[in-house]
Amino acid sequence: MLAGGASRRMGERGNKLVLPRDESGLPIAAHVVRVAAQVSPRVAVLYADAPVRSALLPWVPEEIAWVRDVACYEGPLAALGRFVASREERVAPLLVLAGDLPGISAAHAAALISAYGESGADVAAAVREGQLQPLAAVYGERAVEAMAHASARGERRLQKAIAGLNVCTVEWEDAWAVRPVHRPEDYEAWLKREGDA
Repeated sequence: MLAGGASRRMGERGNKLVLPRDESGLPIAAHVVRVAAQVSPRVAVLYADAPVRSALLPWVPEEIAWVRDVACYEGPLAALGRFVASREERVAPLLVLAGDLPGISAAHAAALISAYGESGADVAAAVREGQLQPLAAVYGERAVEAMAHASARGERRLQKAIAGLNVCTVEWEDAWAVRPVHRPEDYEAWLKREGDA
């Protein structure tokens, strides 16, 4: 799971990753970690700031691996490229979830994993409003290698790194399945949606 955003667009709201997802106080990113832990035997959180890790620790399983991104704020591809390059063991298939997805569920993550397994594609990625969501996806070996090579070359865009690979897409009627919280109005919309549910 990626938890490295600087949250500059959130203004006074602060870091979106630690904003409460619901009335329980569960941070949005902790919710995503819990989702990942329900569908994967091993979960690593790539994080940039120690306060984010501290805020999430009380809410997530103890066996979570915490990987500090020492050259943070260079984007998801750079973070993933460094993560893959630092691993001695094989990391594919790799489920990637952004830490700012309050509506993601274990069923959504499991659907991505199933689509990857059944399709034989290099990538199974979510689609929202016609746009590929590369931070809610499963990456196979060829895709993981492509990310590592692209990152090493200095490429910044994850979608460009996987261009030319076979991508299977998954879409849900509920846009919140993979709708991120980037701005205060996104967070307000999420809270309103929760209140209506």
